[in-house]
Amino acid sequence: MSIEEHRKKIEETALQMFNSRGCKGVTMDDIAQELHISKRTLYETFSNKEELLAECLMGVHDEIEDMHHNFFAKADEPLLVALYMMRVNAGFCHRYQKVIEDAERYYPEIHDRFFKIQTSGFRSMVERGMLYAKERNYLREGADIQIATDFICDLVQRHRFSEFSDSQEYARRIKDIGFTYVRGMMTIDTIRRYEEHETEYGMLLNEMDNK
Repeated sequence: MSIEEHRKKIEETALQMFNSRGCKGVTMDDIAQELHISKRTLYETFSNKEELLAECLMGVHDEIEDMHHNFFAKADEPLLVALYMMRVNAGFCHRYQKVIEDAERYYPEIHDRFFKIQTSGFRSMVERGMLYAKERNYLREGADIQIATDFICDLVQRHRFSEFSDSQEYARRIKDIGFTYVRGMMTIDTIRRYEEHETEYGMLLNEMDNK
């Protein structure tokens, strides 16, 4: 196993343990035991639990970014990608609700650093989609892409946690709200074009969701 694969295995295991038992409820000893490695080996890779937690959260961010790039490669439509990424962000925050909440409560500096990077990346992606749409006259005259970006980002941030037990259902609802809002900014021709390809886009969304 390479050094990179070794680190990845530790991060994946620790993330699942943090998320199921809480950050405070898991020690480095617990993680080493779960991985069947010595504490020395673990500490040679990560100097402390805080460093490991930070890497776990960044791993979540990187996974979201990978999904963004993979989907864009399949659907070269930034608006559609932005809407899909709303589902992705909502779903990931729901899936890792425990570890994110614990990080916010017990390790605020790590939590804030993670969400600063995550929010910045998501905002940039939405802005690119809106600019793309505006440059190609997809949006109505006078549509304010900055307000639209603020709304979409705020929607995801405010509702990143949910009482829904089904994270995909929750994420779908968040996407539907965002799409209804963005649809109101579109020209009639753009709406018609999206409706014509609705089945195709829907299949792509479902394909990505099921991975």
